[in-house]
Amino acid sequence: MSVNLQSVVISKTSDSQWLAHHVPSGRKVQGATMEAAQAAMQEALGINDEGSFDEPLTSTTFGGVAQAIALFLEGPISQSLSVHSGFARLDAFTSSVAHIRLGGGCKGCPSSQITLFNGVQTQLKSRFGEDVILDVVMSENSPSV
Repeated sequence: MSVNLQSVVISKTSDSQWLAHHVPSGRKVQGATMEAAQAAMQEALGINDEGSFDEPLTSTTFGGVAQAIALFLEGPISQSLSVHSGFARLDAFTSSVAHIRLGGGCKGCPSSQITLFNGVQTQLKSRFGEDVILDVVMSENSPSV
């Protein structure tokens, strides 16, 4: 899946530098050229040269319902989050609690908790049922970006 960078605004500053601003998260980086600023933002978001996240998928580490949840996070949920250059990964699933990591543009975004509880949790409960998903928590594991 190619990462959407439409939420990044690049502009020239008064000191002739270029500023890349990821609007949803407020993250900003600079570069000497427009291309350098864009490359710096891609690096800050964890996006590789092919336009994908460097973050590995976690679905292969799970089985059963946990794997189905991980695949749902990596597929439809991450596709929705890609509008803001973000993604979701399952880090653990124990006692009907999904430990979810949001990364890319979602990492550090002030709205990430709202996204997790009002968006991701709602979609997971709708897809898998409230008896399977009792709760979601923001994973303490941080992506390397």
